[in-house]
Amino acid sequence: MKSLLAIWLFFTAMVSLSAQEVRRALPAVPAESFSADDLAKFLAGVPVPPGSPLFEIRHSSGYAGHVAALAHLSQRYDRNFFSKMRTWSAEQLAPRIPMDRPLYYFFSGPDAVSPLALYPDAPVYILGGLESVGSIQAPNTLSPEALAEALANLRRSAEVILSFGFFITKDMKVELDRTAFRGVLPLIYTFIAFAGGEVVSSDYIGIDGEGTLLEIGDISSGRRGFLPGVRIKFRRGGHSTVQTLYYVQANVADDVLRAKGELLRWAGTFGLGNVYLKAASYLLHESGFSRIRAFLLGQAFSVLQDDSGIPFRFFRNEGWRCWFFGNYSGTLGIFAKYYQSDLSAAFAAPGMAVHLPFGTGYKWRPGESNLLLAVKQAASRPDPASAR
Repeated sequence: MKSLLAIWLFFTAMVSLSAQEVRRALPAVPAESFSADDLAKFLAGVPVPPGSPLFEIRHSSGYAGHVAALAHLSQRYDRNFFSKMRTWSAEQLAPRIPMDRPLYYFFSGPDAVSPLALYPDAPVYILGGLESVGSIQAPNTLSPEALAEALANLRRSAEVILSFGFFITKDMKVELDRTAFRGVLPLIYTFIAFAGGEVVSSDYIGIDGEGTLLEIGDISSGRRGFLPGVRIKFRRGGHSTVQTLYYVQANVADDVLRAKGELLRWAGTFGLGNVYLKAASYLLHESGFSRIRAFLLGQAFSVLQDDSGIPFRFFRNEGWRCWFFGNYSGTLGIFAKYYQSDLSAAFAAPGMAVHLPFGTGYKWRPGESNLLLAVKQAASRPDPASAR
């Protein structure tokens, strides 16, 4: 697959920067007149087909500025993170774990770009968070002012994730519901397009009390009694294989899961997979999140996480084999009580920690980040010399 930088250089070269302006009152064209893939490409600044109702909007000077700003942001992200993450995954993850398994990434919010980089071959991505699923008002029905505001807000939200790799949930929830592009859906679309993906289909779903997936149509239909979510099917880099990304809005605290366990009943139907945790607010260190912690440990072939995920003590037994990457430099001040002396000792042991070529988690600066790869012994592969 081409790197993000190459993709953006190609796309931005194609985009016309003519001075033609969008009409003051844009015609109200139904959203179904263009595809989900057209919409994803439009949001990401990628050229849409000439026959799409979104085609003319891209010729406005305001939209050209959106394209240029996202191109700069994506090139920087590719240079500092995405390409390095893809290379690291091929060298360090693929030789050790089965990469063609479902990926569980709870506490993800709208961060679809990290799993797409680290687990490019996962058939299913299961994401979750407190942020609303959201909706995207048809861009060709918006006034120029409303469209500019929505695109600017999308860029701000994308920049937080692409620059630092994490976000503050309470702030993100406010930001994501500010304009006509609401919730996590616009960002997930944008990140799929960033990664060279083509959206094949997109459907709103719900998870009912029995853990059964429901097709619910319009997210604003007024139906209640289920966990709201979205299912996006896409293919990458011209491949024929279709992958599926789910995002479900859900609270995974014990008191909620104890009363309503539909999320885990549904997620458990995907079987054993790989678990990814990043910038998870150390919630899995708390007794009030024991059920989701037990679920992830039970579903995992492997767990890849920074120190904010599952406490290291859960992996210190013969059932797991661990590899250490980067440097455990402690926690941020606000998380000081979650410092792990056993994890610090493991990273400090001679010859244990291997260089991590990109930043991740709350300490995202190079040299301060850490990742732990824990693999169940029965699921691990022989440790290849090339990956040591």
